[in-house]
Amino acid sequence: MRRSILTLRCLSCTIALACLGVWPAAHAATEEAQDGDESAKPRFNYALGALVSSSPDYAGGDGRKNSLRPAWAVEYGRFRLSTSRGSAFMGHGLAPRDAGGASATLAQGDQFNLSASLRIDKGRDASDAPILIGLPSVRSTLRARVSAGYALTPRWSVGAGISQDILGRDGGAQISTSVAYTWPLTEQTKVVFGAGASFGDRKYLGSHFGVPPGSASPLPVFEPGAGLYSVDAGVEVMSALSRHWVILGAARVSQLQGDARRSPLTIEPTGYSVSVGLAYRCCR
Repeated sequence: MRRSILTLRCLSCTIALACLGVWPAAHAATEEAQDGDESAKPRFNYALGALVSSSPDYAGGDGRKNSLRPAWAVEYGRFRLSTSRGSAFMGHGLAPRDAGGASATLAQGDQFNLSASLRIDKGRDASDAPILIGLPSVRSTLRARVSAGYALTPRWSVGAGISQDILGRDGGAQISTSVAYTWPLTEQTKVVFGAGASFGDRKYLGSHFGVPPGSASPLPVFEPGAGLYSVDAGVEVMSALSRHWVILGAARVSQLQGDARRSPLTIEPTGYSVSVGLAYRCCR
């Protein structure tokens, strides 16, 4: 898309310059500038760091899980492989809800981004919280996702994505939407404020918030329907300490809605998560 826009612009300039009789010199300058832009963009980039985080033990739980884990991303051209939050260190602002995995950019312009990805959903089991004992485990699976982002202005952007369990392990489908505002605090620091909503089909909500008949759990049977199940808001701050070193801090609060909130598994419908990370990146 970007190349098409540039082509149209160059064609307009060509017509105007030809009328003025200065086409040859302008044409040479344009080609030289384009060649310089292409060669200045490195095809290989990476970020390698670590992230300390604290979040609810499961959606709706009242316990906490704390972790120290690696956060990394490797990018070659339009292909990227990353952990959850790893792409944030690379500065990908148009991708909604970075969940990590293997992804490819299908289309990209100055304002629009369309990508497809595969990621592993680790699921959930009874060891995550005592209340889950006796319930079927949410089996780990492979999810396919298509996501898009659009920059309304240099600071405002929106995004949406849909993911599907492609191994048939009762993971169902999810849809997420988001809106974000980017505030360039300084040349080295940017702050992103965001909000979003998540929707799930009957199969997804049933596996995560349902209590099926015949389970060994003492909880009452509960079969949730499809629909909105969560809204969230948060803030993320990323600052460049030097040319290669960046630090990232994020905080987010989420609240369960609808049947997810009414589920007997939901003890605390409002949960928060915080994370702080440091990474070395090259070669943007």
